[in-house]
Amino acid sequence: MKLFRFFFLLVFLCRPMTAVEPASIYRITGVVISSVDETPVAHAHLNAVLTGRGQQVNRFASGISAEADEHGRFTVTLPSAGAWRLTANAAGYVNQAYEEHDGYSSAVVLSAATPTIDLHFRLSPEATITGAVLDEAGEAVRDARVTLQRRAAASPDREVQPFQNRMMGQTDDRGIYEFANLSAGDYRIMVDAKPWYSQSSQPRSTISPSSDAPLPDPTLDVTYQLTWYPGVDVPEQAEILSLKAADSRRADFHMVPIPAVHLQFTLPTNQESQGGRSMPLFPVLDRIDTGSNGSGIAPGRGSTVLANSQQEHFDIGGLAPGLYRMRIQGQDRSTQTSIIEINPGSSRLVDASTMSAQIANIAINFDSGEEGFPSGVELKNAETGQRFTLSDTNIFLPANVRRGPQSRTPQQTNLQVPPGRYEVGLMGRGNFYLTGITGKGVEISGRFITVPAGDITLTLHAARGHATVNGIATADGKPVVGAMVLLVPAGLDDPNSFTILVRDQTNTDGSFDLSGIVPGPYILVAVDHGWAINWRDPSTLQRYLMQGVPLDLHAGANLKQDITAQAP
Repeated sequence: MKLFRFFFLLVFLCRPMTAVEPASIYRITGVVISSVDETPVAHAHLNAVLTGRGQQVNRFASGISAEADEHGRFTVTLPSAGAWRLTANAAGYVNQAYEEHDGYSSAVVLSAATPTIDLHFRLSPEATITGAVLDEAGEAVRDARVTLQRRAAASPDREVQPFQNRMMGQTDDRGIYEFANLSAGDYRIMVDAKPWYSQSSQPRSTISPSSDAPLPDPTLDVTYQLTWYPGVDVPEQAEILSLKAADSRRADFHMVPIPAVHLQFTLPTNQESQGGRSMPLFPVLDRIDTGSNGSGIAPGRGSTVLANSQQEHFDIGGLAPGLYRMRIQGQDRSTQTSIIEINPGSSRLVDASTMSAQIANIAINFDSGEEGFPSGVELKNAETGQRFTLSDTNIFLPANVRRGPQSRTPQQTNLQVPPGRYEVGLMGRGNFYLTGITGKGVEISGRFITVPAGDITLTLHAARGHATVNGIATADGKPVVGAMVLLVPAGLDDPNSFTILVRDQTNTDGSFDLSGIVPGPYILVAVDHGWAINWRDPSTLQRYLMQGVPLDLHAGANLKQDITAQAP
């Protein structure tokens, strides 16, 4: 019996191991090359993050990393199949994702049938902008705040994109600033600074109209105007720096002092009290410039905001001419807001009790006809791109309303914005989309509103159930990588339409996912290398639409639709 057991064990240990299939090994291999001359990029760092189809990528996820060798070759070994977002960075090159174009990129899709893929990762050499900020004597202006703005490429649904803040920096003790790791595109630069010797940069006590306090020395009561390169105070006159990969530009500023403006204002008496003492009101002043998205003016940068129960008169000095928003918040969290235009001159007197009529105060109601309601709203200025949002739950709902899944009561909140034309959008969870806008004291055209100063009532009608479209884009029977996919609404040129254009980019297997679609009629289009097309030509889009696929999407639709990509 022992001999039989030994023989059985020997046979078991020596049997062929072909019964168990080996586990698939998933890899992304390839070479990192320069997008300019296609030379290898040595020692680039790569990172792969697993992402679900049609879901937003978590750009802060750690992922799986690897490093290219001296010839740019790399191998990233991955634990599973799926759609992987692959990014790369190297010294002197822009940090970017695989086949990245204007914020869109192609995921690397691995499966049991395709466990390994080999690719060329084209990495763009970085562009840079450097410069110096100097005063009227040619001396360095230290700690000047420098803002870089970028304009996105023209899109099929909008010819001219507004400039948006890209990054901010400060000048060093030599007055030097630098913006590096820039991708190709259109940029402009703004400087906000104060003369080091300006008396208005120092805090001043609150004043009263009858105060005998000495005024600052006029020769020292100066400031710098908000300045755009190459030295203008109007953003529309700023020079646009059009950068290509590996470009290096110089943009110096020579600041010229101007007399500072003092804003003197009287606050209404606050009747709140704690322990028999009246509570102070605190004013906050923000600059609103069409090209700057607003820049706060904080104590120590030319503003003086001092308050106590005995003082009702205030002075904020060191101001340059321009448009400002003043907000006064009391202890009960009620806020008074006003838009104030400050012209050149020594001072301006403002009565805070008359502030409310100088800004659009919008009372927003929501009527979804569904259980629940949207968790946020956004108003985007159609000309400047400036955004005003309400998304925090403790701000969005009135204090006496409880948030709950069974709530069907239209909710109301207030949003204060400068007068102008805005695009209305819903934000946050809930899968809601706009179906209509009604209001009082406002001009309405589809999802766009034009608001004057004063009190306005706005009701946003919403429904639940975005549509989704996914599929494969091919050319000559093969999947197309990096193609632009457009879902163009039939009412693209209709000012009363609530449908919007939706974009995506195909992955390595040709797949695309379009989500967050407002139900309605559309035309599906795929264009190979469509990112380089001149969409400023109004006839260009029409040419591609003629060969597109018409779709009629209802609420909650999840449609699979393959498409043949058109040549650019």
